[in-house]
Amino acid sequence: MRVFPHWNEDQRERLARDIWGNFGAVVAEYPHLNNLTATSRNRRVILSINRETQEILNAKTPAVYVSAHLGNWELAAALVASFGVPLSVMYSPQSNPILDRMLQKQRRSTGCRLVSKKNGLRQLLREIDHGRSVGLLSDQRVDEGEAVAFFGRRAPTATTPAWLAVKLDCPLIPVQIERIDLSRFRVIFHPPVGTSGVGDSLTDITRMTEKLNHLFEDWIRQRPDQWLCLKRRWPEQP
Repeated sequence: MRVFPHWNEDQRERLARDIWGNFGAVVAEYPHLNNLTATSRNRRVILSINRETQEILNAKTPAVYVSAHLGNWELAAALVASFGVPLSVMYSPQSNPILDRMLQKQRRSTGCRLVSKKNGLRQLLREIDHGRSVGLLSDQRVDEGEAVAFFGRRAPTATTPAWLAVKLDCPLIPVQIERIDLSRFRVIFHPPVGTSGVGDSLTDITRMTEKLNHLFEDWIRQRPDQWLCLKRRWPEQP
């Protein structure tokens, strides 16, 4: 309702079915992440990479790669790692330990190092300091996050990607995933979000995070059926 306030109930019901259909496909694709990202051997992934971002990938320069829960979001980290970039990814442990072990096993198979979200910020700082890049998904609600505009209304948002990029003076690169068919995707590596002249004050970091949110808004409007948001994204009261 927040994103498409004029939709009727039938349209919303259809959207809900499509969202869960995409989520089911993501679950089914976990055992096949390596095959999906083997772009030199198949045509499962169509890549579009900004020129400046391509240079960063080629040089394996430490960077912050950020994406949203769209399409199959697991491909973002898997593709970065497939370029030979040493990558550490922050993740949220699952409450079910068996499911958690299964998911982490599949994620590690792509060559990524995993950093638990619990007290993980210091570890991410160390990872970048040692020449590694980091990957984060920052479109979901974070209760301790800052109130940043998202679809015209402030919502608790993680500022970690912007903070890391500014604090460590490294590129902040948005990665967009779009499902275009059954197990076929378009992946867009966008230009780095500019950090030039951005200070490390909370105001500067929040403004930079707002730029990311605007990008996410555009992606979601293009393919709302592919965005998974399991938490209430906005507070109940304005």
